[in-house]
Amino acid sequence: MDQEIANVLEPNEKIIWQDKINRKVMTFYLGISLIITIGISIILFSQETINYTSNNVPKTISGSTVGLIVLIIGLIISFLVFFSNYVKIYVITNKRVLIKSGLIGTDFNSIYFTQIRTANVNVGLADKIFSVGTINIDTGRIETVSSGNGNNTQNRIQTAYDKLLHISKPYEVYKYFQTTLTNREESLYSGRADRENSPTAYQNKV
Repeated sequence: MDQEIANVLEPNEKIIWQDKINRKVMTFYLGISLIITIGISIILFSQETINYTSNNVPKTISGSTVGLIVLIIGLIISFLVFFSNYVKIYVITNKRVLIKSGLIGTDFNSIYFTQIRTANVNVGLADKIFSVGTINIDTGRIETVSSGNGNNTQNRIQTAYDKLLHISKPYEVYKYFQTTLTNREESLYSGRADRENSPTAYQNKV
């Protein structure tokens, strides 16, 4: 067990499941990101000059300069995302979900089952290829998303999910969530909401 995870566990808290982001999916997305970055850079390098306007004043800049800037920024972002995801660890205990992250320092996001409203599984194209999936956890948080620009900017509110990205056996993990949430709801109605919701039948399956 990861020692830093062990240090944040509460008394009588037991780990039911633990996983990381699938390495094949991470490499797949890194490859796509690098291809796009290099492709755009090559196009810009091929331009002798690029015209643009700053403060209503027409200006020009060397295409190779812009291409180099895009290449450097693209590489930094691509590898930063890759290594940020590489160090993430997802843990489900009999009390909560723990997400360990952080390249320099260690960060923990703790989501107790009492905070979770619903959970769902999302399987994208890459997930389908590599037989993984993402668990979206709804705790009631919302976020404002802006689209358009200037006077045409529109804001909309959407659910801000906590995510377990590209994990193995997503449907078994989802089934555990559903069982735990259902048991908690039954406990609330029966006046036993303080009991631990950790169906032992799933400890060996998830």
